[in-house]
Amino acid sequence: MSQKAKISLSQLPDASQSKMNFLDSSLFRKHGSQLNLPTPEEVRVLSPVGLAQPPPVKFEQLGLVVKFGPRVTIAEAQCLWIIRHTLRDIVPVPEVYGWRVDGRGEVFIYMELIPGETLKDRWASLNDSEKTVVCARLRKMVDSLREVRQDTTDPFIGSINRGAPLDIIFESKLPDGALPSVTIFNDWFSSLPQRWLPESQKYEDPYRFLLSDTGEITLTHADLHRGNIIVSSTNPPEVVAIVDWGQAGWYPDYWEYCKATYTSYHSGNWRNRWIPEFSDPRTDEQEAFAEYVMAMGEG
Repeated sequence: MSQKAKISLSQLPDASQSKMNFLDSSLFRKHGSQLNLPTPEEVRVLSPVGLAQPPPVKFEQLGLVVKFGPRVTIAEAQCLWIIRHTLRDIVPVPEVYGWRVDGRGEVFIYMELIPGETLKDRWASLNDSEKTVVCARLRKMVDSLREVRQDTTDPFIGSINRGAPLDIIFESKLPDGALPSVTIFNDWFSSLPQRWLPESQKYEDPYRFLLSDTGEITLTHADLHRGNIIVSSTNPPEVVAIVDWGQAGWYPDYWEYCKATYTSYHSGNWRNRWIPEFSDPRTDEQEAFAEYVMAMGEG
């Protein structure tokens, strides 16, 4: 990008709406503005019962998939919408058609059903040259995300809509809202392993110094593993979409690398050879990150 893209809160779709249709999306342009999306009740009927987080429900005749459940947020829909509008030709994501919030307070995101295979399923069949091409394409996408800027008058670490950071490792430990700086985030994150200890038992943190307080706040996917990367059937594969933006938002610039390694085998080839191809290693921060999440019971 010759000029860095910027995202401000005022650009986002209105999260206070319990029903949102994006009438300018391809689905409504094809079928008309009177199209009725499947209701939350109709979606639930097609979903397995008893799961803490149900899988997305597909409506293949409409080219539609619906993601819903207690962990799904409007922030994810907003994130997909703004990335598609800001980085359409660089970072491919599913098109969002709308959302609903039902009587239980659960969010239903209606989005494009992306054809293709996951990189996880294709990986073993690729040769090193093809893997290099895929990672080079991922590098361009990750770099483009990192170049997007917040409103400089209102920096924060948190979800795209200035809520608390939605990373799953914070699920039961969320702060009251967004955090205003990298230093404050790092202080909060490093405090989590000792949060239940009485003051008399707290100790000097031997890892806090490894977290850089001088880095930038960057737009981050925060769950960039091969299962969330959809590729074409061609050789080498094209990256047709990056999916599952439920944890995404504004984080310190080391977070993408730390989370990518967190979701991979410690001694695995993906972690040690291929992740560094698209995300610059942050070994100091990763050491502290690994210690903290282990102590928090998330490792």
